[in-house]
Amino acid sequence: MSKFIWQNHYRIGNQIVDQQHQQMFDLANQLVQSKTQADLAENAMRLYQHVREHFQYEEAFMKEHGYPDYQKHVKAHDLMLDKLVDVSDKINKHDWQQQDVLKFVHEWISHILEEDAAFNVYFQAHSARQTVDI
Repeated sequence: MSKFIWQNHYRIGNQIVDQQHQQMFDLANQLVQSKTQADLAENAMRLYQHVREHFQYEEAFMKEHGYPDYQKHVKAHDLMLDKLVDVSDKINKHDWQQQDVLKFVHEWISHILEEDAAFNVYFQAHSARQTVDI
């Protein structure tokens, strides 16, 4: 049974970003459903790689479109990656608790609903202005 369930209100309106967010839910579920230490370590690494690549995509997209809160958003990403590294370290030290992943994913969902949504509002307005200026 999945602990993390994608819901439509998590969508920010960018198809690629939304797909990446949905995939993160799948990876987080795989992590908490891991049966062995080896599975835990592998699934933590897969989640970290996906999150890092997702953040790189988002950051490039924001930079390309001149998002004014780019630096603030990048700092939020860096903090989240640090937290995920901490979870991975705990897993590797056999000091992992399911609550560590739950907390990370809930913080990440808040990030989607607040910071990613704010970027999407900017992007939609910016795209509309460019259409009008043509």
